[in-house]
Amino acid sequence: MLKPLLQSLAEVDERIQTAGRVALFLDFDGTLTPIVDDPAAAHLSVGVRDTLRRIAGQDSVVTAVISGRAVEDVYVRIRLDGVIYGGNHGLEIFGRGLRFVEPEADARRGQLRRLTEAVAEELGHIAGVLVEDKGLTTSIHFRQAGERDVPAIENAVRSIVAAAGNLFRVTTGRKVFEIVPRTGWHKGAAAQWILAHLNDSELLPIYLGDDNSDEDAFAVLADGVTVRVGGPPATCARYRVPGPAEVYQFLLWLESRVAARPTVQGSPKP
Repeated sequence: MLKPLLQSLAEVDERIQTAGRVALFLDFDGTLTPIVDDPAAAHLSVGVRDTLRRIAGQDSVVTAVISGRAVEDVYVRIRLDGVIYGGNHGLEIFGRGLRFVEPEADARRGQLRRLTEAVAEELGHIAGVLVEDKGLTTSIHFRQAGERDVPAIENAVRSIVAAAGNLFRVTTGRKVFEIVPRTGWHKGAAAQWILAHLNDSELLPIYLGDDNSDEDAFAVLADGVTVRVGGPPATCARYRVPGPAEVYQFLLWLESRVAARPTVQGSPKP
């Protein structure tokens, strides 16, 4: 049964206190910061950034941000030491000595670029559409487009991608279509890869995300603390919060619970 997170902190705290350490996974847009019409305008508030900095500085927590944005874009908007950054839904990862680029997606950069150019040309006459080439994936934002144009936008994107064969697929998010390589890789696989490379079996995963792409992580981290931020009632997550304001409240609470914890012997900070 889906539970309200902020009313379930006692049971979450029990799991935190019995775990060796915590692996905190966070989406960016819609989780750490509100969704905005122009993706370039999204930024962390001072309060959220300072709280993240303090949490990331704790020996008992490993902090990762896994976003649909390109990894460089995620890093520029957070720019905190000690954080693991995942971009393009986890297809690329770096931070705390880790580095990864999904090889099949990397090999298809040229094909994706050509698809992106074809989509941009096809949709160039529709006002309010932003086609964003992120290297390993492409986003077609239509938050500023008219509602009556959305079916035409979707049809154009799906038709162009389908004509390219089975190398790419189209996924949906919050007022966005994504062109993603068919690799079997997703945010859940990225979270598992990070956990495996941290080499600490006692890490408790805590994952917060608002997007459909976060459902893959909720599914594979079913034994962790998984939190859907807003979104539809159907979710694989265990808990829910209404939006980024409540995520901030949770982060403040989490900071208070881990700040005084001693480093667990045998679990050095990587």
